[in-house]
Amino acid sequence: MSFIKVKDLKPIKQPGINIIVRVIIKGEPRTVKTKFGHSRVCDVKVGDETGTTTMSFWGSKINEVSFGDLLKIEEGYTNVWQGRAQLSLGRNGTMAKIEDESFPDAQTILNKFIEESQEEEE
Repeated sequence: MSFIKVKDLKPIKQPGINIIVRVIIKGEPRTVKTKFGHSRVCDVKVGDETGTTTMSFWGSKINEVSFGDLLKIEEGYTNVWQGRAQLSLGRNGTMAKIEDESFPDAQTILNKFIEESQEEEE
């Protein structure tokens, strides 16, 4: 199985995403109305050495991730939100916390995200 990098995520609806990312920012959970009723969702900023993206966690999955966690996502998918790729587990995706000493730590990725955000504002 091959894993892609954040920089390779495309802002299109794309299933079958296998990726390893680290949690760098966890937003506040909120309640949204969906076609299935009300549900809780939380946007989490994740990244690797190539960039960052937003990943949405729904329901009980919200409590399964914290700052610094390294996540192996298999069979996730991307969707488009505000013109950017957004990662999600969907119904078929799986997520596991893993350890990898060679993967950049959360602070390194967070610093990269801050730099990217400042460049976009200029």
